[in-house]
Amino acid sequence: MVDVSVIVPVFNKGPYLPELIASLRRQTSPSFDVWLIDDGSTDGCERLCDEVVSSDPRFHVIHQVNSGWPGRPRNVGIAASDSRYLFFADADDWCEPTLLSDLVGFADEHSSDVVMPAVAADTHAWSSREPVLRNDVDLDLREAFTSLTPHKLFRRSYFEGLGLRFTEEKVPLEDGQLVAQAYVGGGRISRFGERLGYHWMGREGTNISYSPRDPAAHAHSVASIMRSVRQLPGPLADEINLDMYRRKLLRYLGPNYLPRMTEERQRGWVLGTASIVEQFIPVDLEATLAAWPRLASRTARLREPELSVALAQARLEGVVPTERVNGHWFIGPVVVDDIVGGRVRAKRVVARGVRVVCRPEWVSVRSPRLEVLVGEDRYLLVEMMEPTLPIPAPGPVIAAWDDVEVPVEYDGESVLHNGLCLEARDGRLVAGPAA
Repeated sequence: MVDVSVIVPVFNKGPYLPELIASLRRQTSPSFDVWLIDDGSTDGCERLCDEVVSSDPRFHVIHQVNSGWPGRPRNVGIAASDSRYLFFADADDWCEPTLLSDLVGFADEHSSDVVMPAVAADTHAWSSREPVLRNDVDLDLREAFTSLTPHKLFRRSYFEGLGLRFTEEKVPLEDGQLVAQAYVGGGRISRFGERLGYHWMGREGTNISYSPRDPAAHAHSVASIMRSVRQLPGPLADEINLDMYRRKLLRYLGPNYLPRMTEERQRGWVLGTASIVEQFIPVDLEATLAAWPRLASRTARLREPELSVALAQARLEGVVPTERVNGHWFIGPVVVDDIVGGRVRAKRVVARGVRVVCRPEWVSVRSPRLEVLVGEDRYLLVEMMEPTLPIPAPGPVIAAWDDVEVPVEYDGESVLHNGLCLEARDGRLVAGPAA
């Protein structure tokens, strides 16, 4: 029995497969084998696999009819191999020479059931995550769940004891479903981070399962992962699921995604998100999200895609369409008064004095009143700093909308304008009579 079997699903990876094979041949481990599961390749990968097998006894190949998804090839490799550990690699990635020996040695030393390597997300289209170069024998599951890719070492006895197999459904996050089950299975989850181990290339369009992501299928997979998470203690499960919800669903309702989709896909993502929030994210847990994700989530609950699209588009343009009723801000029927805020800056305008720019953070508002506070008195200014009453002494300028008051920020030079001296004090605008 070898120490570790590397399982690789292969489908039309001609430009990249040689790099992975070369990196596996350079492994310093004295006891490993590689199972190349050719999923009906037609670009020459099938011949390359045969050539490698004929020249290196550590390599094996199984050719099968195309399944169109990596789940079945991985399961075939699991069944065909016989080793103490399993490692899953993708055909367009590559490995550092010490990867396998590092992971097996660490797992043996610490009786770890799952060991993740330090991964570099090289040229990856969806991740800019930096590798974590730190060992953790008992990895915090909140951190573990930020990595659901299969590029990890699994103890076979633990894997088989949980009855783990990859789903063969053609759904996104099929690997994440299995990894989540492994995380919550009661084993020791570790990380070897003394040095870099795996390069996750993520070359767009080359994945065996690459296709435009179906929102309903995506939500189905997220629900499967969240059900696994619920096996953990309540507060820990809530924290992990909330982060999963934010990263795997709410991001698609943001300004970088939703406004650019077709109407059909917009509807799919909004309704898919609504189904998840209704099942897994109670209102009190949702309330702990940051402002924008919280507002997107509240809006998704309404199951009105047009409203979610309007929110994303408004955020893209820097404002949120709202109305104020009885002291509360609303977007549709969603109360957002807990995130009202504003930012007002004064800018130097050449030959025209000072201009005030209003940039509300969460809600759109009309132009503010500008008031100078001198003691207990208030003196009103208009936008171009023309006072309606003489200002007798220097005082800080505030912007006011009804009952909301915001100091006006200013870090420019002192300016004489319309009989006023405008200057910065501690980053705030102060207006007073010209000397």
